[in-house]
Amino acid sequence: MLFNSSLLGEVEVDENTIITFEHGLPAFENCTRFKLFHDADRNNPRVYWLQSLDSPDVLFSVTDPSRLGIRYEVLLSDEEIATLALARPEDAMVLLIVYRELDSEETNPLLAQLRANVRSPLIINLATLRGMQKPNLECDIVFRNT
Repeated sequence: MLFNSSLLGEVEVDENTIITFEHGLPAFENCTRFKLFHDADRNNPRVYWLQSLDSPDVLFSVTDPSRLGIRYEVLLSDEEIATLALARPEDAMVLLIVYRELDSEETNPLLAQLRANVRSPLIINLATLRGMQKPNLECDIVFRNT
């Protein structure tokens, strides 16, 4: 199907690749269907775009946390496992929403610092294409000199 995204333009969406967030995302509860697009390097994408198929204006930049040197060990409740229909841990993909945050001195979003929402990652079951956001994770951040 063809979808007209406000930011990506007209894009082709294979209906077999639509990711469903049953309850949407916080503040975007009405957006439950998403398509994951990636940058030009198909074999090693650095940035993905998670486009809502329910609202052409809703698009999130997301990345693999390992690109930022972050490794997750996420414990899911039985309810969260059921929401994802997750049978095998290796089917789970973790993504972080990245964004530019304007401060009071910076007015150009392209020059603002890039940040990642590390406490509320997205978890997607690649086998069932069901997703959820795991909010308010408690994090231990360890820096390693390798």
